[in-house]
Amino acid sequence: MIVGIISAVIEYMLLFLFKTQMDYRIANVFAFVLTNIVTFYLSNRYVFVSTTKGNRRAELTLFIICLGGALAVNSLVLGVLVEFGHMDIKIAKAIAIAVTVIWNFFTRKHIVFRNRMITAERSSTKF
Repeated sequence: MIVGIISAVIEYMLLFLFKTQMDYRIANVFAFVLTNIVTFYLSNRYVFVSTTKGNRRAELTLFIICLGGALAVNSLVLGVLVEFGHMDIKIAKAIAIAVTVIWNFFTRKHIVFRNRMITAERSSTKF
């Protein structure tokens, strides 16, 4: 939860920093990507702790694939709320982040770091 909050705050702040220099949609992509580089490290280090060494390259590849889906979800929610819902970008971004945090947690838990969790479950059931 702490990693999610840290990531949300970073992404939110970066969007408004970049928005002063470029269109909000492009700023959103930059904020999202930079934030998720930090999030990958934090998730890898603190959230889904490995009990074995595992395949870091495979995790990174899956992370990037899931990140592409998360960026699409984030951009879609933000764009729809701002362009069609005429919502203030500050509120729309908060909603987009909330939706994306849920997406990220479940894809990371069930896809990216799945093998780590299976390994941990197996090792904890042995006597």
